Amino acid sequence: MSLPYGPPYPVSPLIRGIRFALLLAGIVYGRIKQAKYEDLEETWREEEAKRKVVRDRELAKLKEKIAKEEREVVRQIETGELFRPGNIITRLL
Repeated sequence: MSLPYGPPYPVSPLIRGIRFALLLAGIVYGRIKQAKYEDLEETWREEEAKRKVVRDRELAKLKEKIAKEEREVVRQIETGELFRPGNIITRLL
């Protein structure tokens, strides 16, 4: 069986050597960049962990405030205060 473009040409040892050297250089370059990005990512993760603590604390305060407001509204509904004349709800209706 013959190939449509003829037999392949032999590749020169110089070109093979250059290809192999560039492959190794690319691998070394990639390892160096990977190490750099790992350090940056570690720093970012530490900072994010600190921000998460603050964010969680603020979110807990907000949830507590919302829960307190909901408890008050439920109390007003149960006692009937919410629908008394003069209340903001009845003014809107």
